[in-house]
Amino acid sequence: MQRMRRLADIELLEDQTLQQQMVWASMGILVFGILVGVVAALVLPHEAVGLLWFVALVLISIVALPVHELVHAGAFMLLTGFSARIRFGFTDWMLYTSAAGTMLRRRRFCAVLLAPAVLVSIALLVVPWSQGFPLLGWFLAVIHLAGCTGDLAYVRIIQREPKATHVEDTERGIALFYDT
Repeated sequence: MQRMRRLADIELLEDQTLQQQMVWASMGILVFGILVGVVAALVLPHEAVGLLWFVALVLISIVALPVHELVHAGAFMLLTGFSARIRFGFTDWMLYTSAAGTMLRRRRFCAVLLAPAVLVSIALLVVPWSQGFPLLGWFLAVIHLAGCTGDLAYVRIIQREPKATHVEDTERGIALFYDT
C-alpha cells in the first residue's frame, strides 16, 4: 500500500511574495490585452464602442466571476466521481471554491485549476464574437484571464515541484504530497 508524505503547504493568502507576483502577472495580461485590443480597434473594423458597450463589459465580467467558480466546482465533481464536498466563499475581495480535503493526482488538480481559465475565457471570447462583437469578446477574455492569476500561480507551483504526485485542496490553499 502506498503511503503519502506531505511535501509542502502553499497558502496564497498568506504569501505576500506570491500575491505580488499575481498582481504583476494580472497587470501584464491586462496591459498586453489592452494594447492588442486598441491596435485591433484601430486597424480592423469593429463594433461601436460607447456607454452600452462599457456597461456590457462590466456586467458580463461581474457575471463571469461566479461562473468561473462554478466551473471549478464542476471540474472537482467530475474528477472526483462526484465525491468532493464543495463550498463557496468570499475573502480578501475574492470569490473562491473549496473542496477542502479533496486530493487528486497532480494533473487532475491542474485540470481543476485551469478549467475556468480555459473554458470561461474561450466562452467570453467566442460568444460575443459570434454575435458581432469581437472587440467586446477580446476584452472580456483578457479581463477574465487577468483574474485567473491565482489559479495559474498554483499550477506553476505544482509543475515546478516534480516530486509532487498528488495535490490536496485545503482550507487555506493547497498541499503537495508524494508517494513513498
